[in-house]
Amino acid sequence: MAFFFWKEKDLKMVWRVEKEGRTSFLVGTSHFFRYSFKKTLSRLIKPVENVFFEGPLDNESMERIAEYGRHGEGCPSLIDAIDPAVTRTINRRLNERWAQQNSVSSSLQILHPPSSGFLESVANGTRPWLAFFTLWYAYLGWKHSVDLEAFAIARALGKKIHFLETIEDQLAALDGIPFEGIVDFINRFVHWDAYKRQLTEFYLNGDIDNLMSRAIRFPTRCDSILGDRDVKFLEKLRGSFEEGRAVAFLGTSHIPYLRKKLPEEGYQVIQTTS
Repeated sequence: MAFFFWKEKDLKMVWRVEKEGRTSFLVGTSHFFRYSFKKTLSRLIKPVENVFFEGPLDNESMERIAEYGRHGEGCPSLIDAIDPAVTRTINRRLNERWAQQNSVSSSLQILHPPSSGFLESVANGTRPWLAFFTLWYAYLGWKHSVDLEAFAIARALGKKIHFLETIEDQLAALDGIPFEGIVDFINRFVHWDAYKRQLTEFYLNGDIDNLMSRAIRFPTRCDSILGDRDVKFLEKLRGSFEEGRAVAFLGTSHIPYLRKKLPEEGYQVIQTTS
């Protein structure tokens, strides 16, 4: 097992996409992560013209998603579905930690700290996916996001920023995450520490095959998040990749589909650090 001591790392989840002398880049992102990748991201973004993200990442858009998620009337109850022993374990571990997380960017901290049990506070009255992501974020305790760092750099450099889907598209995808998958993953809370260590190491090493095999039971590995969205992302990226000088930042789980399909269209897709 490797040990990592520095706050900033070299990003290795990067693929060079080439065809007829024109080059673009494809980046597999982690929406929450322990380390910053600002130097690598700056090297990737500076020479390109167009920068693509899955959906809007400004604070107002993020708050729209969070506000929608806070209204879970009619949704099944996570509290009723999760093993009570798991709920007690989560509350013991996260009540104090969440209360101490007071220096995190508002674009990541999407619910207020709980006034009672952590899980009850984030799950009661909210949509299951928002409760899960809040739980996952609080458990990780990480302050960085590859997507948000790249978005801030692209804006600061004055690049042409494009979003591959609308907020409405994203909300529909989130609502499609299977409730049973969320419950199953939360009930495996005892395994989260090992899972986090492995995902961190695989991501830092650029080992997408092991990362994807280990994350197979993560709730977002589902048709609603992948499936048709992968097809749509490729369709919208195709023109810019043909022209070159573009970089696309997509959640890492979308990368396998593009790695498979782009070579069928005559591209070379080569993993690289920049």
